[in-house]
Amino acid sequence: MVISKHKNELLVVWKDPVTRNRIVIGRLWREEGYYYFEYIRKDEDERGSIDFAMKMGYRPIKMFDDLDESYISKTLFAPFLNRLNGKKRQDKPFKELKRTGGKLNTDTLEFMTPIDETKEDRTVTFNIAGWRYYDGEKALNELQVDQVLHFEIEEDNMYDMHAIEIWTTNKEYKLGYVPAVYSRYIDKLVKDEDYKAVIKEINPDSNPHDILKVSFSGKMVRPKINRKEISIV
Repeated sequence: MVISKHKNELLVVWKDPVTRNRIVIGRLWREEGYYYFEYIRKDEDERGSIDFAMKMGYRPIKMFDDLDESYISKTLFAPFLNRLNGKKRQDKPFKELKRTGGKLNTDTLEFMTPIDETKEDRTVTFNIAGWRYYDGEKALNELQVDQVLHFEIEEDNMYDMHAIEIWTTNKEYKLGYVPAVYSRYIDKLVKDEDYKAVIKEINPDSNPHDILKVSFSGKMVRPKINRKEISIV
């Protein structure tokens, strides 16, 4: 479920270390001076849920071991705060978590921005998935902020039936993929070529996942969910 339910919200996402698929497991949000965390359960009928992630091997953080609990805290929950470094960890932890994604080398959790369904024209910003496996390093010196990118549906992807490749406009370099968390929400726009995708940030000295940040905008729609895609077996 990547549609936002709260004004200041982040999705808590787990990446399966085997398949590399990202699964949304919960929501973290800030409201009236408090922080809240809840798991997404399978009855929401979306791709992501804590139930699905646990079936794939995920084990909940000890502090959040009750899957049905609605957690609340005056300060950012310690397991999330500890993912941040520097002064902003104390000053603006939620904003910093959103900016950095809160990634660590010790696990595969990250934090991603949901889609705001209240806006007709919506923008999502994300890091390219799979950067290290394609032509990104070859293309790096030729890339610029605000450079337009070309998105293309990959019809035969066995892991994501909505998979979207990211290319330079001349298709000289394949840079990677749209994270699967978002792909089903934007694939129709890509098919119809009714979108705008540009490079938002270039961070050449960062780890591969953080080198290129993309901004994608268009009139996104809630996808129809195929239950076979999300069934837990």
